[in-house]
Amino acid sequence: MSEFESMRAQLPASIMRGDVEKVLRAVMSEREPWEWFTWARIPFPSAVAILRALRDGNFLQSEHLTERGAALARELYVQAAPDLRCRNCMGSGTDWLALEKVYLRYLKIFEGRPRGEDPELDQGAMTPESLFRRLALMLQQGDVAGKNIAILGDDDLASVALALTGLPASVTVFEIDARICEYIATLARENNLDIRVVQQDLTRQLPRELLGTFDTFVCDPPETEAGLLLFVEKGLGLLRAGDAHAGYFGATVMEASLSKWKRWQMRLLQNHEIAFTHILPPFTEYESWPDEKPISDLLPLAHIAARPWYRFAFYRLETLPNFQPAQDFETELSKIFYFDEESYYEAFNG
Repeated sequence: MSEFESMRAQLPASIMRGDVEKVLRAVMSEREPWEWFTWARIPFPSAVAILRALRDGNFLQSEHLTERGAALARELYVQAAPDLRCRNCMGSGTDWLALEKVYLRYLKIFEGRPRGEDPELDQGAMTPESLFRRLALMLQQGDVAGKNIAILGDDDLASVALALTGLPASVTVFEIDARICEYIATLARENNLDIRVVQQDLTRQLPRELLGTFDTFVCDPPETEAGLLLFVEKGLGLLRAGDAHAGYFGATVMEASLSKWKRWQMRLLQNHEIAFTHILPPFTEYESWPDEKPISDLLPLAHIAARPWYRFAFYRLETLPNFQPAQDFETELSKIFYFDEESYYEAFNG
């Protein structure tokens, strides 16, 4: 029996050879253990299961491969990969430092945001630098200046960052959390920012008068298939008919396999007159969340990460000439929008 066959017998059937190769490459390439999950680009629970199998089979000791682990890597033709990312843009392809004055104003507002994020609503905020990398991309693509922009969920206060530039025609926030709604509304009044705040559960129908009236939407949906489609299709219902309108959304592979990506990509492309113009690497980093956990049985991961490690890729879609706003709909609010077998928390079950 080969080293891989020996290890493979200890893993769930859903984990493929390619998944093991990706985790091995991550361990060989990255010194900081929490960064392994960024390198591996497979769902977090699967990566943790592979690391446990590597440890139990004496392929991995602490954060290093053993001689047996090195033999497994050779068997699978895995080698370390160099980190050639641009340290300034981190894969976004844009230089956000041109927005530094806006960033400094935003930073004080971000630091005063309501805390006590609710894991049941999948709440969490990206780092300010990550938000401004996104903002720079949106500006470069012509999706901010003079545009009516809809934000679906705003833990990150993206609406405030956009409004502080003075470039959008208007910014409208759809947010379920009353605390965040009040904070943004107060900031808008105090700073004379053109931000409309709508307290909105996205499983309910959107205000009819706002459907089909926006040029750009932005959201960071949950990682389940149902959750992502809920947010993105609500965004598509807000865009104007016709071509050259844009939608932006985040998506991870840390809680969504490529098979899941394929399913929702096909659903969106088959049901709506759109094209994906950008799928950018995971340059969006997320701040630590209140119930983030160490992995106590894996020594390299037995302490919370010292810096942000959870990352999103960033999608841009654009409407085509025959595009019509998506039909609005209602559904029941359920945990299926936030949690499935690929969710972060599954790594700690059992």
